[in-house]
This record gives sequence, structure tokens and C-alpha cells, in this order.
Amino acid sequence: MSSVEIAEIAVIALFLLVLSGVPISFALIVTSFVGMYFITDNLDIAFNLLNAVAYSGVRDYVFAVIPLFVLMGAFMTNSRAAEALFTAINYLLQKVRSGLAIATVGANAIFAAVTGVSVASAAVFSNVAFPQMQRYGYSKRMSLGVIGGSSILGMLIPPSLLMILYGILTQVSIGAMFIAGVVPGIVLALMFSAYLFISSFIRPDFFGVDPKGNGYFAVRARAKMAKAQSRGAGNDVSDPLTVGQKKISLPGMMTQTMVVPTTQMSFTKAMLGALPILLLVALVIGGIWGGLFSPTEASAVGAIGALVIAPLMGMDLKKFVRSFQQTAISVGGILLLLIAAGFFSRMLAASGFINQVSNFIQSLEIGPTLIVILFILILIVMGTILDSSSIILLAIPLMFPSVLALGIDPVWFGIVFIIAVEVGLLTPPFGMVPFAMNATLGKRASVEDVFAGAFPFVLIMIAFLGLLLLFPELATWLPNLLR
Repeated sequence: MSSVEIAEIAVIALFLLVLSGVPISFALIVTSFVGMYFITDNLDIAFNLLNAVAYSGVRDYVFAVIPLFVLMGAFMTNSRAAEALFTAINYLLQKVRSGLAIATVGANAIFAAVTGVSVASAAVFSNVAFPQMQRYGYSKRMSLGVIGGSSILGMLIPPSLLMILYGILTQVSIGAMFIAGVVPGIVLALMFSAYLFISSFIRPDFFGVDPKGNGYFAVRARAKMAKAQSRGAGNDVSDPLTVGQKKISLPGMMTQTMVVPTTQMSFTKAMLGALPILLLVALVIGGIWGGLFSPTEASAVGAIGALVIAPLMGMDLKKFVRSFQQTAISVGGILLLLIAAGFFSRMLAASGFINQVSNFIQSLEIGPTLIVILFILILIVMGTILDSSSIILLAIPLMFPSVLALGIDPVWFGIVFIIAVEVGLLTPPFGMVPFAMNATLGKRASVEDVFAGAFPFVLIMIAFLGLLLLFPELATWLPNLLR
């Protein structure tokens, strides 16, 4: 049996193990080790390669960016940063039709710049935005769809964990990836907002709008408010919100301070609440753009800035400790995945399998665009059964050599890659975002409702992938401008 055939069997065995429920890191290590043993017919070589990968795989200076950015996101997630952003943007849009939904998109986009994880954004805004939209008469599926759909901006707008992993695995500049994600992230957020605004005229009942024009939030909202007032506002935790107050109290959800859009709130109060987060985003991203510090240095600045801001926004000692626990668990899993993926990549390279795949793709009588479309379809399918980090670790060793051989811009392909992976997070049967929202909201949100509500956002993302294929400058213009 040739080395290439051994590698092919290893790849098939890897996917079978993952589909059977074996953790991806262990599946990678086992298949890589066994494959390397059969390729070299030497157990010592397999052990020595594993030792070398484990030692050198994650000790470079650049890897410090992972725990520091994850820690920054944990501090912000365990504070009231998302609520402050949502309140400020909601205040600005309180007179706009579908304003609550657009505010959720906008807050998610900005919050992405301090978390970089879609699942975390979905969980946080499930608590922050869902009760608000229910109070104002939004349909359940629309409310859940907006939260789930806009949460994917967390992986597109920098700093993004997927961008960091992509940069590490491909040796593409992480700073260039961060800059490349800005324009696509803004454009995609604007497309989501445009869809919501137009939909509020087509199906006003989904947005709590009275079709007869008697006010924006007239249909279900008035009935809910009247019912709450008749019982005595705040006496029953089943109320969508405590009317006229600033506390949310719902089953399965910790009480959080939330300022609702009201004329009693001043512009200054609304904006001051979000100002620290905006300054942190400007410091981290602006510092990278301006060349003040590298992405790794920016991650340290961001973590320190978040540590200063978070206690001022409700992070107590318990949440402070929880932030480090969450970071340790997340980073430990990511670094183990990186070691396992490095071992797997070296096994494939030693077998000659990667070169064979690259040569086969180049021999196809189709253009680079069709090759990228094929890759997109594969990534979307993978996203329905695997998490984002696992997909990038599995797919990059097989796809990226072909991307370079075909002369495709690796930064542009990185943005396309990330969006395609994020589409999978919202796609049945195992898209992770709907399950994270269901775990957060419990019986108030079924997985089926989230999948159904997020489907229009999936279509918008696919349409945006088409725009990136037609106009690659959307991803490459800003990095080229700042070189």
C-alpha cells in the first residue's frame, strides 16, 4: 500500500470518527499517529513527530494572540457591554420602523469587535434583545432569526478567532485578515438591516407594526402592556418585561439592568453607556491599522482595556473568576486542536497526499472561480455537522495549497472561507448557533424556530458570497490601501 493510499484511508477514518462523536482533537491525533506509523513503518518516528509538534506547534510569539483576545471577549461577555451597546443603538433607532431588529444587528456588529465568537454573541443577545423584541410585539421567529443571523458577524468583524486560526495555519498576516474583514462585515450588516427594514413593510405583523398605521409597536405590544398593567407591573415574572422600569426578570435568565428606549432617557445617557466599548474597539482596531502595535500587542492592550472597563460595567469578582475559567477552557481546547491539526498536516505532507490533491484540482478543466464555489459548498456542508474551529483545521491543509497554486489571493479566500463556515453555523441539522440560543433561552426558543427565523439571513450570506466572487475588492481594497 502506497503512502498516498494510507493518507486517504486516514482522512476517511478521521471523518468517520468525528461523525461517530469522537472529539476532533483526539480523532486527529489518532489518525495522524497511526497513518505516520504505517507510512514510515517506524514507531519511533511517529512518536518523535508528535513530540516535536506538541513542543513547537504552539510556542511561537504569535500564539499569545489567542488567549489574550479570548480573555478580552470573556471580560466583555461577563459585563453589561452588550446591553449598553444595544441600549445606545436602540435609542438612536427608536423612531425607525424595525428599529429594534436593526439595533440588534448593529449592537452585534460592534460587540463582535470585542468578542470575536459567534456562539458567544448569540448567547448574550438572546438574553439582551429577545425580551425587548417580544415586548414590542415582534414575532418569535423574527426575533430569534435576527439574533442568530446577526451573531455571525462575530467571526467576520475583527478581531475574529477564525481569522486568527486562519492566519496561524496559512502564515497569512493576521493583521491583514483583520483589516480585510472590516468592509465585508459592514456591508453584510447593512444588507441584514436593509432586509429587516423592507420586511417590516411586507410583513408588518412580524415587527409589531399595526398594518393600519396606528403606531409602530401597536399590535401585540399594547395588549401585553395593558395585561401587565392590569396585573400590576413587575409582580409576575412571566411578564415579557417590567413595564416602565429598568429591570428584566425572566425564568432561566439572570436579572440584568436594561434601559428601554423611552423619551425619559437622554441622548447623553444612552451614548455614555456605550462609549467605553467604542473606545476599546477604536484602540484595538485603530492601533493595528495605524501601525502602533501588532495584532499580538493589540490583544494585550485589548485585554487590559477590557479589564479596566468590565468592572465599571457590572463585572463582579465572581464573573471575573468565571472569565478566566472560560478563557482557560476555550484556549486549552483551541491549542490542543492546533497541535493535533499540525500533526495531521505533517502526516499528509509526508505521504504526498496534499500534493496529489493540489495537482488533481489544478488538472480540472474549470476556472479558479468554480473551484472556490466547490470549496464553499463543501464548507457549508461541513458547517452543518462540525464547529467552526474544527472545520478550519480540517479543511485548510487540503484546500489552501490549491488556493496558492491557482494564484487566488489568500486574504480574499480567507474572508470567503470564514463566511462559508458561518453559513453552516445557521444550517440544519447541527448548526451550533441555534443550539446555543436554545440552551440560553430554554423553552422560550425551540431550535426549529431559530433555524426557520435565521433562514433569510443564510440566503443573504450566500448572496454576499456571490458579491465577493464578483467583486473581490470588497475584501482586498482596504488591506491593499493600508500596505
